[in-house]
Amino acid sequence: MTIEHSRPRRRWKGLSLAVAIAALMVAVIIVWPGRAYAAQSVAVCNPTATAGCVNGILQDAQRKPIAGATVTLSGRESATATTDPEGKWAFSVSSDGSYTVALDPSLVAKYQLKSSKATVEIKKGDFTESRQVVRFDEIQADSTPAPKSSGSTSSSASSSSSAAQSSADSSSQHFGARVWQQLYSGIIFGLMLGLMSVGMNLVYGTTGLSSFSHGEQVTLGGLMAYVGTQLLHWPLAVSALFAVAVGALSGWVQNDLVWAPLRRKHVGPMQQMIVTIGLSMALQYVYQFFFGGNVNSVTISVPPSITIGPITTDAPTLVSALIAIVVILAITFFLYRTRLGRATRAVSDNSSLAAASGINVEQVVRVVWILSTGLAALSGVLMALYLNGVAWNTGALMLLLMFSAVTLGGLGTANGALVGSLIIGIVADTSSLFIPNDMRYASALAILIIVLLVRPQGLFGKQQRVG
Repeated sequence: MTIEHSRPRRRWKGLSLAVAIAALMVAVIIVWPGRAYAAQSVAVCNPTATAGCVNGILQDAQRKPIAGATVTLSGRESATATTDPEGKWAFSVSSDGSYTVALDPSLVAKYQLKSSKATVEIKKGDFTESRQVVRFDEIQADSTPAPKSSGSTSSSASSSSSAAQSSADSSSQHFGARVWQQLYSGIIFGLMLGLMSVGMNLVYGTTGLSSFSHGEQVTLGGLMAYVGTQLLHWPLAVSALFAVAVGALSGWVQNDLVWAPLRRKHVGPMQQMIVTIGLSMALQYVYQFFFGGNVNSVTISVPPSITIGPITTDAPTLVSALIAIVVILAITFFLYRTRLGRATRAVSDNSSLAAASGINVEQVVRVVWILSTGLAALSGVLMALYLNGVAWNTGALMLLLMFSAVTLGGLGTANGALVGSLIIGIVADTSSLFIPNDMRYASALAILIIVLLVRPQGLFGKQQRVG
C-alpha cells in the first residue's frame, strides 16, 4: 500500500520540478540584456573553429606598402587596426555576417586607390577555412601606368615562371597545413561527439530505447550555458555546472514522468522511440520560441590563437578537449571499477538475469538517464564553446552523427561509442579537404551504411544469434 501511494507523489514532485525549470527559463528570457560584440586587431590571424579572419595588405599604386594607416572594421563586430611596416593588417572575428572594411578617404586621394571601402562575408561553421583578404591597392582607371617597352618581355616571362613555381610550392605547403589542422579539428570534434554518444548508448543498453530526443539534451546544455553567462552574468565555469545540473535534472524528470510509467505498462521500445521523436520536435520548437532562431554565443570575446607546429588552436578548445578526456576516463572507471557501474553493465547484458540476482533494475535505469542527460548537457556546453554559439537545432544536427557513431562502435557498448565517435569526427572533418564543406557530414552517413552492410553489430558489438 505504501508503494502504491509513493509513485503518485514522485510523479508530482517531478512535475513540480519541470514547472520550476520552465518558469526559470521564462524569467531569464524576460530580462534579456543587450549584447555587444567586439573584434580584435591582431598581428597575424589564423582561422580556427571559433574565429574567422578579415585581413589584408595596404599598398600604393607602385605596390609599395603603406605603414601606419588606420583600417576600420564595422558590422556585427567592430575594431580598428594600424598597418605594420609591410602594410599588413588583420582582424579576428567571432560572429558570422557581413563586415565592412574602411580607410580614411584622404588615403584614397593621396595614394590613388580604387576605393575606401570593401565588404566581405564571414560564414558561421566554416571558420577553419574562413579567411577573407581585402586589398585596396587597385589603382584608379585614370592613373594606370604606361606599358613598358618590349625589351622587358624575357624578364617578365622569367619572373612569371618563378612566381608560378613559388605559388605551387606555397599551395602544397598550405594543403599540408590544412591536413594537420583538419585532423586536429576532427579529434576535438570526435571527443565532444563521444560525450554525446556514450550517454545515448548507455540508455540503449539498459532499456533498448533509441532516443531521438537525445540531441535536444545537447541543445539544452548549450542554451543553459548561454543563459548563465549572457543573461545571468555568471562565470563560465559556474554556468557550465548549472547547465550540467539542469541537464541531469531533466533526465531524472523524464524518466519518472514518461519512461518509467511506459515501462511499467510494458510499452515496447518501438513505441517509446516514436515518443522520443515527438518529444524531440516539441523541445526544438520550445527552444526556438524562447531563444529565437539565431545563434546564441556563450562567450563574446575572441581568445588569442595558439600555434603548435602547423596547427592553430586556442586555450578554450584545449581546455574543452582536456575536460572531455577526463570525463571519458571517469566514465570508464565508473563502468568497470564501481559497484553501480558493474550493475549497469549487468543490466545492459541481461536485465532479467540482473533482476534475478538482486540488482534493482529501475534504480540503475534512473541513474543511467541522469548520467546520460548530464553528459549530453556537458557536451552541449563544450560544443557551444567550440562552435562559438548554440542554436535551437544544434543538437538535432548532431543526432545522425551520434547514431552513426554508436552504430559504428556497437549498440549498447560505451567504449564502442567513444571509438566510433572519434572515427566519425576525424572522417567528417578531413573529408572537407576533398568535398565541399557543407557535405562533410555525408561521409559519416556513408560510413553508417557501409557498417550496416558489412558488420551490423558494429566494431565492438556482439553478433545476435537468431533461431
